[in-house]
Amino acid sequence: MLNEVQAIPDVLRRMLDDDAAVLDLAARWAVDQPGLFVSVARGSSAHAAEYFHHAAMRQLGIASFAVPLSLVSLTPAPLQLANACALGFSQSGKSPDLVDSLRYLKQRGARTTAIVNTPDSALAAVADNAILLPAGNEVSVAATKSCVAMMMASVQSIAFLSHHRGHGKALLEALAQLPDQMSAALDLDWSAALELLLNSDTAMVVGRGGALPMAREAALKLQETCAIQTACYSSAEVRHGPMEIIAPGYPLVVFAPNGPEQGETLLFADAMRERGAKVLVIGPAKTEGVDLPYVTTQHPLLEPFTLIQSFYGVAEALAIARGRNPDQPQFLQKVTETR
Repeated sequence: MLNEVQAIPDVLRRMLDDDAAVLDLAARWAVDQPGLFVSVARGSSAHAAEYFHHAAMRQLGIASFAVPLSLVSLTPAPLQLANACALGFSQSGKSPDLVDSLRYLKQRGARTTAIVNTPDSALAAVADNAILLPAGNEVSVAATKSCVAMMMASVQSIAFLSHHRGHGKALLEALAQLPDQMSAALDLDWSAALELLLNSDTAMVVGRGGALPMAREAALKLQETCAIQTACYSSAEVRHGPMEIIAPGYPLVVFAPNGPEQGETLLFADAMRERGAKVLVIGPAKTEGVDLPYVTTQHPLLEPFTLIQSFYGVAEALAIARGRNPDQPQFLQKVTETR
Protein backbone atom coordinates (compact mmCIF):
# COMPACT_ATOMS: atom_id res chain seq x y z
CA MET A 1 0.00 0.00 0.00
CA LEU A 2 2.75 2.45 0.91
CA ASN A 3 4.57 1.83 -2.37
CA GLU A 4 1.36 2.43 -4.29
CA VAL A 5 0.64 5.67 -2.41
CA GLN A 6 4.17 6.86 -3.12
CA ALA A 7 3.63 6.11 -6.83
CA ILE A 8 0.64 8.43 -7.13
CA PRO A 9 2.55 11.61 -8.11
CA ASP A 10 4.20 9.79 -11.02
CA VAL A 11 0.83 8.36 -12.10
CA LEU A 12 -0.54 11.89 -12.29
CA ARG A 13 2.51 13.07 -14.24
CA ARG A 14 1.90 10.32 -16.80
CA MET A 15 -1.71 11.37 -17.09
CA LEU A 16 -0.68 14.97 -17.74
CA ASP A 17 1.89 13.88 -20.33
CA ASP A 18 -0.57 11.62 -22.16
CA ASP A 19 -3.98 13.27 -21.96
CA ALA A 20 -5.31 12.18 -25.37
CA ALA A 21 -8.08 9.96 -23.94
CA VAL A 22 -9.51 12.59 -21.60
CA LEU A 23 -9.18 15.26 -24.27
CA ASP A 24 -11.15 13.04 -26.65
CA LEU A 25 -13.82 12.45 -24.00
CA ALA A 26 -14.16 16.19 -23.38
CA ALA A 27 -14.44 16.76 -27.14
CA ARG A 28 -17.27 14.21 -27.31
CA TRP A 29 -19.06 16.00 -24.49
CA ALA A 30 -18.60 19.33 -26.24
CA VAL A 31 -20.42 17.92 -29.27
CA ASP A 32 -23.08 15.95 -27.38
CA GLN A 33 -23.78 18.75 -24.87
CA PRO A 34 -25.15 16.43 -22.16
CA GLY A 35 -27.69 17.80 -19.75
CA LEU A 36 -26.98 15.14 -17.16
CA PHE A 37 -24.12 12.98 -15.91
CA VAL A 38 -24.82 9.74 -14.04
CA SER A 39 -22.42 7.16 -12.66
CA VAL A 40 -22.20 3.60 -11.39
CA ALA A 41 -19.41 2.55 -9.03
CA ARG A 42 -18.65 0.87 -5.73
CA GLY A 43 -16.10 1.24 -2.94
CA SER A 44 -13.25 3.71 -3.48
CA SER A 45 -14.34 4.06 -7.09
CA ALA A 46 -17.68 5.40 -5.85
CA HIS A 47 -15.81 8.10 -3.93
CA ALA A 48 -13.94 9.05 -7.10
CA ALA A 49 -17.31 9.18 -8.87
CA GLU A 50 -18.74 11.38 -6.13
CA TYR A 51 -15.79 13.72 -6.62
CA PHE A 52 -16.59 13.80 -10.36
CA HIS A 53 -20.19 14.78 -9.63
CA HIS A 54 -19.14 17.60 -7.33
CA ALA A 55 -16.62 18.93 -9.86
CA ALA A 56 -19.01 18.64 -12.82
CA MET A 57 -21.76 20.58 -11.07
CA ARG A 58 -19.44 23.19 -9.62
CA GLN A 59 -17.32 23.80 -12.72
CA LEU A 60 -19.75 23.06 -15.55
CA GLY A 61 -23.19 23.54 -14.03
CA ILE A 62 -24.33 20.15 -15.30
CA ALA A 63 -26.54 18.06 -13.01
CA SER A 64 -24.61 14.99 -11.94
CA PHE A 65 -25.34 12.13 -9.55
CA ALA A 66 -24.82 8.44 -8.80
CA VAL A 67 -27.48 5.95 -9.86
CA PRO A 68 -28.55 3.49 -7.13
CA LEU A 69 -27.21 0.24 -8.54
CA SER A 70 -30.16 -1.85 -7.44
CA LEU A 71 -32.40 0.29 -9.66
CA VAL A 72 -30.46 -0.68 -12.76
CA SER A 73 -28.94 -4.09 -12.00
CA LEU A 74 -31.73 -5.80 -10.02
CA THR A 75 -35.00 -3.97 -10.68
CA PRO A 76 -34.35 -1.92 -13.83
CA ALA A 77 -36.13 1.41 -13.60
CA PRO A 78 -37.54 2.98 -16.81
CA LEU A 79 -34.99 5.81 -16.82
CA GLN A 80 -35.10 8.37 -19.62
CA LEU A 81 -31.47 9.17 -20.47
CA ALA A 82 -31.54 10.45 -24.04
CA ASN A 83 -29.47 13.53 -23.14
CA ALA A 84 -27.27 11.92 -20.50
CA CYS A 85 -23.74 10.62 -20.26
CA ALA A 86 -23.19 7.62 -17.98
CA LEU A 87 -19.81 6.76 -16.49
CA GLY A 88 -18.70 3.51 -14.91
CA PHE A 89 -15.80 3.82 -12.47
CA SER A 90 -13.93 0.64 -11.54
CA GLN A 91 -10.42 -0.59 -10.76
CA SER A 92 -10.94 -4.05 -12.26
CA GLY A 93 -14.00 -3.52 -14.46
CA LYS A 94 -15.19 -7.01 -13.52
CA SER A 95 -18.07 -6.68 -11.08
CA PRO A 96 -21.25 -7.99 -12.77
CA ASP A 97 -23.52 -5.35 -11.26
CA LEU A 98 -21.39 -2.55 -12.70
CA VAL A 99 -21.17 -4.18 -16.11
CA ASP A 100 -24.91 -4.91 -16.22
CA SER A 101 -25.75 -1.42 -14.99
CA LEU A 102 -23.65 0.42 -17.55
CA ARG A 103 -25.07 -1.79 -20.29
CA TYR A 104 -28.61 -0.98 -19.11
CA LEU A 105 -27.94 2.77 -18.93
CA LYS A 106 -26.72 2.57 -22.53
CA GLN A 107 -29.94 0.79 -23.51
CA ARG A 108 -31.91 3.61 -21.87
CA GLY A 109 -30.24 6.16 -24.14
CA ALA A 110 -27.13 7.34 -22.30
CA ARG A 111 -23.73 7.67 -23.97
CA THR A 112 -21.43 5.54 -21.85
CA THR A 113 -17.81 5.74 -20.74
CA ALA A 114 -15.83 3.28 -18.63
CA ILE A 115 -13.00 4.65 -16.49
CA VAL A 116 -10.99 1.58 -15.54
CA ASN A 117 -7.50 0.54 -14.45
CA THR A 118 -7.46 -2.93 -16.02
CA PRO A 119 -6.96 -3.58 -19.75
CA ASP A 120 -9.60 -5.53 -21.68
CA SER A 121 -12.17 -5.30 -18.89
CA ALA A 122 -15.79 -6.35 -19.24
CA LEU A 123 -16.90 -2.87 -18.20
CA ALA A 124 -14.92 -1.24 -20.99
CA ALA A 125 -16.32 -3.76 -23.48
CA VAL A 126 -19.93 -2.67 -22.90
CA ALA A 127 -19.18 1.08 -22.99
CA ASP A 128 -19.19 3.37 -26.00
CA ASN A 129 -15.65 4.40 -25.11
CA ALA A 130 -13.19 3.85 -22.29
CA ILE A 131 -10.35 5.57 -20.47
CA LEU A 132 -7.66 3.11 -19.40
CA LEU A 133 -5.90 4.54 -16.39
CA PRO A 134 -2.10 4.29 -16.23
CA ALA A 135 -1.96 3.46 -12.52
CA GLY A 136 -0.55 0.02 -13.25
CA ASN A 137 -1.06 -3.15 -11.26
CA GLU A 138 -2.51 -2.43 -7.82
CA VAL A 139 -1.61 -5.22 -5.39
CA SER A 140 -2.92 -3.91 -2.08
CA VAL A 141 -6.57 -4.71 -1.44
CA ALA A 142 -7.08 -1.11 -0.32
CA ALA A 143 -7.37 0.96 -3.49
CA THR A 144 -5.29 4.15 -3.51
CA LYS A 145 -3.54 5.01 -6.76
CA SER A 146 -6.42 3.73 -8.89
CA CYS A 147 -8.90 5.90 -6.97
CA VAL A 148 -6.76 9.03 -7.37
CA ALA A 149 -6.21 8.24 -11.06
CA MET A 150 -10.00 8.13 -11.52
CA MET A 151 -10.25 11.51 -9.84
CA MET A 152 -7.52 12.83 -12.12
CA ALA A 153 -9.26 11.61 -15.28
CA SER A 154 -12.45 13.19 -13.96
CA VAL A 155 -11.00 16.62 -13.32
CA GLN A 156 -8.93 16.62 -16.52
CA SER A 157 -11.98 15.96 -18.69
CA ILE A 158 -13.98 18.59 -16.79
CA ALA A 159 -11.14 21.10 -17.14
CA PHE A 160 -10.91 20.55 -20.90
CA LEU A 161 -14.66 20.93 -21.36
CA SER A 162 -14.70 24.00 -19.14
CA HIS A 163 -11.98 25.60 -21.26
CA HIS A 164 -13.86 24.70 -24.44
CA ARG A 165 -16.91 26.49 -23.04
CA GLY A 166 -14.87 29.64 -22.54
CA HIS A 167 -14.42 29.41 -18.78
CA GLY A 168 -10.70 30.01 -18.89
CA LYS A 169 -7.62 27.85 -18.25
CA ALA A 170 -7.23 28.27 -14.50
CA LEU A 171 -8.07 24.65 -13.71
CA LEU A 172 -5.88 23.28 -16.50
CA GLU A 173 -2.97 25.43 -15.37
CA ALA A 174 -3.44 24.40 -11.74
CA LEU A 175 -3.35 20.72 -12.75
CA ALA A 176 0.23 21.12 -13.97
CA GLN A 177 1.37 21.75 -10.38
CA LEU A 178 -0.58 18.91 -8.80
CA PRO A 179 2.01 16.08 -9.04
CA ASP A 180 4.60 18.12 -7.14
CA GLN A 181 2.00 19.07 -4.56
CA MET A 182 1.11 15.39 -4.14
CA SER A 183 4.79 14.61 -3.55
CA ALA A 184 4.91 17.31 -0.89
CA ALA A 185 1.79 15.83 0.73
CA LEU A 186 3.69 12.58 1.25
CA ASP A 187 6.23 14.36 3.41
CA LEU A 188 3.86 15.94 5.92
CA ASP A 189 3.98 14.76 9.52
CA TRP A 190 0.45 13.63 10.37
CA SER A 191 1.53 11.47 13.32
CA ALA A 192 -1.07 13.25 15.47
CA ALA A 193 -3.72 11.32 13.57
CA LEU A 194 -2.04 8.04 14.53
CA GLU A 195 -2.05 9.10 18.18
CA LEU A 196 -5.75 9.92 17.99
CA LEU A 197 -6.80 6.64 16.36
CA LEU A 198 -4.26 4.07 17.57
CA ASN A 199 -6.43 2.64 20.34
CA SER A 200 -9.83 3.62 18.97
CA ASP A 201 -12.53 1.14 17.99
CA THR A 202 -14.84 3.85 16.65
CA ALA A 203 -14.35 7.18 14.92
CA MET A 204 -16.01 9.68 12.62
CA VAL A 205 -14.67 11.59 9.63
CA VAL A 206 -16.40 14.82 8.65
CA GLY A 207 -16.11 16.98 5.54
CA ARG A 208 -18.26 19.04 3.23
CA GLY A 209 -18.33 20.06 -0.42
CA GLY A 210 -15.42 18.65 -2.37
CA ALA A 211 -13.88 17.32 0.84
CA LEU A 212 -16.85 15.04 1.56
CA PRO A 213 -15.96 12.33 -1.00
CA MET A 214 -12.46 12.23 0.48
CA ALA A 215 -13.88 12.07 4.00
CA ARG A 216 -15.83 9.01 2.84
CA GLU A 217 -12.66 7.56 1.31
CA ALA A 218 -10.71 8.18 4.53
CA ALA A 219 -13.45 6.48 6.55
CA LEU A 220 -13.39 3.48 4.21
CA LYS A 221 -9.63 3.19 4.57
CA LEU A 222 -9.93 3.16 8.38
CA GLN A 223 -12.57 0.45 8.08
CA GLU A 224 -10.76 -1.85 5.64
CA THR A 225 -7.15 -1.45 6.77
CA CYS A 226 -7.58 -0.81 10.51
CA ALA A 227 -10.98 -2.41 11.33
CA ILE A 228 -12.13 0.80 13.01
CA GLN A 229 -15.90 1.31 12.93
CA THR A 230 -15.82 4.66 11.17
CA ALA A 231 -18.82 6.82 10.32
CA CYS A 232 -18.73 9.68 7.82
CA TYR A 233 -21.02 12.67 7.39
CA SER A 234 -21.00 16.17 6.01
CA SER A 235 -20.46 18.83 8.64
CA ALA A 236 -24.06 19.92 8.03
CA GLU A 237 -25.73 16.49 7.87
CA VAL A 238 -24.07 15.37 11.09
CA ARG A 239 -26.13 17.94 12.99
CA HIS A 240 -29.35 16.23 11.88
CA GLY A 241 -28.97 13.32 14.27
CA PRO A 242 -25.58 11.60 13.98
CA MET A 243 -23.74 14.00 16.29
CA GLU A 244 -25.65 12.44 19.20
CA ILE A 245 -23.02 9.67 19.23
CA ILE A 246 -20.16 12.17 19.62
CA ALA A 247 -19.62 11.87 23.36
CA PRO A 248 -16.65 13.13 25.40
CA GLY A 249 -13.53 11.34 24.22
CA TYR A 250 -15.02 10.35 20.83
CA PRO A 251 -12.41 10.57 18.02
CA LEU A 252 -13.40 13.01 15.29
CA VAL A 253 -11.35 13.80 12.18
CA VAL A 254 -12.49 16.94 10.35
CA PHE A 255 -11.49 17.87 6.81
CA ALA A 256 -11.68 21.69 6.52
CA PRO A 257 -9.86 22.76 3.35
CA ASN A 258 -10.08 26.16 1.72
CA GLY A 259 -13.49 26.95 0.30
CA PRO A 260 -16.94 28.26 1.19
CA GLU A 261 -17.65 25.23 3.37
CA GLN A 262 -14.71 25.83 5.68
CA GLY A 263 -16.27 28.37 8.06
CA GLU A 264 -19.25 26.23 9.05
CA THR A 265 -17.06 23.14 9.30
CA LEU A 266 -14.69 24.86 11.74
CA LEU A 267 -17.63 26.05 13.82
CA PHE A 268 -18.85 22.45 14.08
CA ALA A 269 -15.37 21.29 15.13
CA ASP A 270 -15.26 23.97 17.84
CA ALA A 271 -18.66 22.88 19.16
CA MET A 272 -17.51 19.25 19.37
CA ARG A 273 -14.33 20.30 21.20
CA GLU A 274 -16.48 22.08 23.77
CA ARG A 275 -18.45 18.86 24.14
CA GLY A 276 -15.25 17.02 25.00
CA ALA A 277 -14.67 15.09 21.78
CA LYS A 278 -11.13 14.38 20.63
CA VAL A 279 -11.14 16.57 17.54
CA LEU A 280 -8.43 16.68 14.88
CA VAL A 281 -8.96 19.36 12.24
CA ILE A 282 -7.09 19.16 8.94
CA GLY A 283 -6.95 22.49 7.12
CA PRO A 284 -4.69 25.24 5.80
CA ALA A 285 -1.64 26.13 7.86
CA LYS A 286 -1.96 29.12 10.21
CA THR A 287 -5.76 28.86 10.25
CA GLU A 288 -7.30 29.17 13.71
CA GLY A 289 -8.62 25.83 14.92
CA VAL A 290 -6.51 23.73 12.52
CA ASP A 291 -4.42 20.95 14.07
CA LEU A 292 -2.81 19.43 10.97
CA PRO A 293 -1.91 21.43 7.86
CA TYR A 294 -2.33 19.97 4.40
CA VAL A 295 -0.68 20.96 1.11
CA THR A 296 -2.84 23.58 -0.57
CA THR A 297 -3.23 23.73 -4.35
CA GLN A 298 -3.85 26.37 -7.00
CA HIS A 299 -7.55 25.53 -7.44
CA PRO A 300 -10.39 24.65 -5.03
CA LEU A 301 -11.27 21.51 -7.02
CA LEU A 302 -7.79 20.09 -6.43
CA GLU A 303 -7.73 20.41 -2.64
CA PRO A 304 -9.28 16.92 -2.17
CA PHE A 305 -6.26 15.34 -3.88
CA THR A 306 -3.66 16.44 -1.38
CA LEU A 307 -5.99 15.77 1.54
CA ILE A 308 -6.41 12.11 0.66
CA GLN A 309 -2.78 11.66 -0.35
CA SER A 310 -1.60 12.49 3.16
CA PHE A 311 -4.39 10.46 4.76
CA TYR A 312 -3.48 7.34 2.79
CA GLY A 313 -0.10 7.41 4.51
CA VAL A 314 -1.82 7.69 7.88
CA ALA A 315 -4.05 4.69 7.19
CA GLU A 316 -1.13 2.50 6.15
CA ALA A 317 1.00 3.43 9.16
CA LEU A 318 -1.94 3.11 11.54
CA ALA A 319 -2.79 -0.37 10.29
CA ILE A 320 0.76 -1.55 10.93
CA ALA A 321 0.80 0.10 14.36
CA ARG A 322 -2.41 -1.78 15.21
CA GLY A 323 -0.81 -5.08 14.17
CA ARG A 324 -2.70 -5.45 10.90
CA ASN A 325 -1.61 -6.03 7.32
CA PRO A 326 -2.85 -3.05 5.26
CA ASP A 327 -2.22 -4.93 2.01
CA GLN A 328 -4.36 -7.93 2.88
CA PRO A 329 -7.27 -7.32 5.28
CA GLN A 330 -8.63 -10.46 6.91
CA PHE A 331 -12.01 -10.66 5.18
CA LEU A 332 -11.48 -8.77 1.91
CA GLN A 333 -10.13 -9.53 -1.54
CA LYS A 334 -8.82 -7.26 -4.28
CA VAL A 335 -11.49 -7.92 -6.89
CA THR A 336 -15.02 -7.92 -5.50
CA GLU A 337 -17.79 -9.17 -7.75
CA THR A 338 -21.35 -8.33 -6.68
CA ARG A 339 -24.74 -8.48 -8.37
